[in-house]
Parts: sequence; C-alpha cells; structure tokens
Amino acid sequence: MIELGRFQIDLEMRTLQQNGETLPLGSRAFDILAAVASANGRLVTKDELMNTVWPDTIVEENNIQVHLSALRKVLGQDRDLILTVPGRGYQLRQRQKNTSSCEAGSRAAACRRLPPPKSGLLGRSEAVKKIRAMLEHTHVLTLVGAGGIGKTSVAIEAAHHSSADFAEPVCFVDLAVVTTEEAVLRAIVESCELPLHGPQVSADQVAAALARQHRLLLLDNAEHVIGAVAHIVEVLIAGNDALRVLVTSREPLRIMPETVFRVEPLDVPPPCSTDADVLRCSAVKLFLQLANSLQVKVGGDSAEIQLAGQICRRLDGIPLAIELAAARVAALGLEGVYRRLDDRMAILAGGYRTALPRHQTLRATFDWSFALLNQSAKSLFRRLAVFADAFTFEAMCAVVCDDEYTVAHAIGSIGELAAKSLVNVEFEGPVAKYRLSESARAYALAKLQAEGEQQHITARHARHVPVMLQLAS
Repeated sequence: MIELGRFQIDLEMRTLQQNGETLPLGSRAFDILAAVASANGRLVTKDELMNTVWPDTIVEENNIQVHLSALRKVLGQDRDLILTVPGRGYQLRQRQKNTSSCEAGSRAAACRRLPPPKSGLLGRSEAVKKIRAMLEHTHVLTLVGAGGIGKTSVAIEAAHHSSADFAEPVCFVDLAVVTTEEAVLRAIVESCELPLHGPQVSADQVAAALARQHRLLLLDNAEHVIGAVAHIVEVLIAGNDALRVLVTSREPLRIMPETVFRVEPLDVPPPCSTDADVLRCSAVKLFLQLANSLQVKVGGDSAEIQLAGQICRRLDGIPLAIELAAARVAALGLEGVYRRLDDRMAILAGGYRTALPRHQTLRATFDWSFALLNQSAKSLFRRLAVFADAFTFEAMCAVVCDDEYTVAHAIGSIGELAAKSLVNVEFEGPVAKYRLSESARAYALAKLQAEGEQQHITARHARHVPVMLQLAS
C-alpha cells in the first residue's frame, strides 16, 4: 500500500482509495498512477510511461493525456500531485511514503523487513535447508520453476531461516511491477535504504553503496526484467564477496556466478496408492487443509481420500493449481472438481484477492509465461499440445517442423521452453525426453485451437509418431 496525500494506492488490488472508499478509475489511468507513484519522486519519461502502460503496442502519445486527465479528475483538488514536466515526462510533487514504514528511528528496519513466512508451508523443509546451505558459498542463487509452483514462498522461508547468517538485515525487493533496468535499481535502493539520491542511479553506484556489506538481497519475480536483473546482479557481486543474491524467476539469469535451484512440485501419490500413502503426500495435505478451511469436510473416507489424490496428481503437484481447485470444492464438491479438470482453465480461478493478478487464475499464470516467449517458441509450445506423453526431439520435429518451421527453429525454441519452465526435460541415459504437465498441455491446446492449427498438427502427429515408435521397437 502506498500513501499519496489523502489517497491510498493498492498496487496488488489495483485500487485507488480515499478514507477507505474505492474511487472509480480506469485500468490505463491506474497504470499511469502506479508507474508514477512507484517511481518515488523520480521523473518518469514519456517513453517509459508508454512502454509501461502499453507494452508491445504502438499508440498515439495523446493517449497519455486522455487517461491522465481522467486520473486528475478523480484526484480532484489534489490534481496537481502529478506534475507534467514539459518535453520530459511526469513526476510526483511530493514523495510518497510506504504505510508499512515505521517512525524515523526504525524506518530502515521496516523497509528491509521480509514478508512474513507462509503459515504452515508444506513439503518444503528439505528445499529450505538446501538453499540455506547453498547460500554459504554461492554468490547468486536463482530459484526457478513453473508459474505457481511456490518460488516466492520457498525463497521467503529460506531467507527467514538464513537471516541470522548475515550481519545486515535481509533486503527484500519485489520486482512484480517494475519494467525497466532503472526501475529495478530504484527498487533496490528504496528497499535497502541506500544513501543514493538524484534522478538516476547506476548499477555501479548501487554496488559501491553495498560494498563490503554482509547481506542477503532477495530479488523476487524477476522473469519479465531478466536481462536487466542479470546485468545488475553481475555488477553488484563483482566487488563484494560478502554479498549473496537470491532470485526467483521462471528462468535463470544465465550469468557466470549463478547457481540454479529448481523448485519442484509438491509430491503426489502414484496410482494405486493406499489411503495412508495418499495422505502422506504434501500435495494432498495442502489440498485437504485448504478445502477444510472453507468449512467443507472432505477426506473423511477412503473414496474421498483417493479422489483427492487423483485431483492432486492431475494438477501435477503445483501449489497454485491445488489452491484454486480446493477453493472450488465448496461449490462443486470433490467429484465435481475432478470431473471438470478437463476444463481446468475455466474452473481454476478465483484465487486470493491479495494475490498478484497473474496468480488469481491458472490461465493468467500461463498467460504471463506465454507472453514472455518469442514467436518461434510460442508456435512450438502450442504445437506440442498433441503429445500426451513424453516425446523425443526427433518425434517433436517430425510433427511440428515443415517448410516454414525448421529444425533450427525447434532447437532454439525447445531450449527456451525448458529454460522458462514450460516444458519438463527427462533423461533416459543419453537421450533427452520432453513432457508437458497436464495443465501446460491444456493451455497449449487452447492456443492451438485458437490459431486454427489443431486439425493439421493432430494429423501430422497421427502420421509420424506411430511410424517412429515402430522404428524404435
């Protein structure tokens, strides 16, 4: 929550409030407000604002004025809080304060404070122990994994456990709403309360301010600014052997000092498990805990236990998908949720109100990852929907490649999909095999249908894959 004069800006809920009352504000107008408010008094250029509010879209510059006028109308007598600097951009007339900050004596500690650990985090104790141990000798540790797998929760838990290992307080930086390298740097400066001022800050200045500090820096949600974060982190750790950087992202930074830790799904019961074995799985524990928290008594008999295990298995042990499915039990029941998993993109919605927008529905989570792909990777991802089981590179090329989509395209794109945690890679000896999770496949199939390619790619799969299986045998 950000305070701006008489107003409160909730970036997660995307609301502007005054005295507890939510004011009507259009989506683009709010985007402008959020961009300027998050800059914390820094000048936001017109180009930066255009790229933030209308990413990957060409629009007229007067669109800013249209939505800015609507914003100022809502601000009323405080319309001059947002200053127009002719020919340059926009900035706040006054510096906003974060409502979580304390009085001056403890302000620095408040700004560095980690979010509280997630209550009753299940199935992650071993991962947290490994991360803490790795931070003793690893300068940059990146937690990677699919959307909704719980990277942030694991990172925060590990940071709390590791905080006593560092002389300085842990510095938590949420990158969810930043879009430029300059904004990433400013977020680090503000979160760590570094004594840097002025309209612009360089990575070298931040590195100098952090020099010789024995500190853990947690950069959360980095995938959409991965290039900027990679450059900044490389500069920060170059001159500070005591600094440790923990990053969460859907793909690695790909810098020399980086170690990658893959956050795995929660464990799910294999088919034909006993009731006791089902109940021991962390995915099932999470599902039953969340469902029962809604005053719905489930898991009381063997049939319900087995059904809960099947739901968690079909959701691949992904915590976000399990949370969304559990929320539907109150209305649909266990049997209803299970039968509707074939349409999971529709029913797995309605997440926590305070969650990021991309974590409120399963579709939004995949939308976020899909938007970060280049066109070649997008094309490959949707065509892979025809594979229900693991497949080899040769089988993939036989189905997806043609005169326009070459093997060279496939080589680069399968690497990108694996790096961004949209495709799982398994090895049988020296042979790599690929697999889409059931949820990823459902999303890819919807994209394949939307592009009108389903009939063509399905026919190619029917022609080529059986032949390749016969040759392999």
